[in-house]
Amino acid sequence: MSDHDNAVTRRRLLGAAGAAAGTAATVGALGPFSGVASAHKTVWGPRGDRDQDYGFGKAGDIPLSRIGVQSYTVRDLMADNELNLEGAFEVLADAGIAQIELGGDYDGRTPQEVRRIAESFGMRIASNHFGPRSMVQNTWFDPAERQKIFAEAHALGLDFVGTGHSYIQPRTVEGYKALAKAFNEWGADARRNGFKYFFFHNHDIEFTLANGKPIYDILLQETDPRLVKFELDLGWIEVAGQSAYEYLKRYQDRFAAFHVKDIVWDPNGFRAAAVGTLNAGKRFSFADVGKGVLDWEKIFSALRDPRDYYYFIEQDDAGNDETLDETSPKPRNPAGSANTVWRGRKHLANLEFKRRWW
Repeated sequence: MSDHDNAVTRRRLLGAAGAAAGTAATVGALGPFSGVASAHKTVWGPRGDRDQDYGFGKAGDIPLSRIGVQSYTVRDLMADNELNLEGAFEVLADAGIAQIELGGDYDGRTPQEVRRIAESFGMRIASNHFGPRSMVQNTWFDPAERQKIFAEAHALGLDFVGTGHSYIQPRTVEGYKALAKAFNEWGADARRNGFKYFFFHNHDIEFTLANGKPIYDILLQETDPRLVKFELDLGWIEVAGQSAYEYLKRYQDRFAAFHVKDIVWDPNGFRAAAVGTLNAGKRFSFADVGKGVLDWEKIFSALRDPRDYYYFIEQDDAGNDETLDETSPKPRNPAGSANTVWRGRKHLANLEFKRRWW
């Protein structure tokens, strides 16, 4: 199937969404999904008139230019038997996404090609999770591998570099003190190679408790703020039983970006919080932003200035949207990853929160 055929097929599915950025009237009923607009207007009540433009008109408190997506969310769309990379990026652009964070690979392309494709749709590659794709020793520990990472990051046009997992690092006080020391070294190396800083993205396991405190705090307390920043995954921290609001309020100067994902607590949920965390074993499922239990207005009200951060929409199970036959279990995200991106971007674009700090 050609790129043109991909685009046509996708537009039949999503409607004439591409023109939404230019005029709210084109998106009209509900962007890609007609028949649900009235329900959303009822939910939002007095904000209904603003909600009708799906975030393409007057914005809320988060700058539209700072709203992005973690590409892992749409990994199913990037498959060649669906939309491939170009088609998936076009979906993101149609939804109003401005920034893309890659999930660690380039879909068989070179970094330069991925950057060119993103920019051809008016988006920017803002970040990437550099590191192995399996639970082994992080390649960042190898100076030669770091040089490869820096070269790829420059080709992508990145201002900062980081990694997305603690991998096999021992989840102990000693293990995380050693990891903090490594982060400082990696941050200094990143600065020497032309980047602003090194960053680290968390899951729930980094909030394993030691002496009653999350070991994640060791990373915050023992790294140099000039060299190391953090990308706080707001879903995973809440899964672990910690307060995203309190961490933003206390450590906001250490954060450069957020993964914005929602959750629903469910005794029959698809996932469970990691052993060793405050919520160990508690079951949950991921949800699209605004459809879960996280109080986004409160969480982001902790920020002095929301213009200082990137907001990457992510849903780990977004691509699980199909069943083999009528006997198959219900998929984790029946509406699909395209809907997840549209929904998340619209919610963030219209989000208003009390200015508690700024």
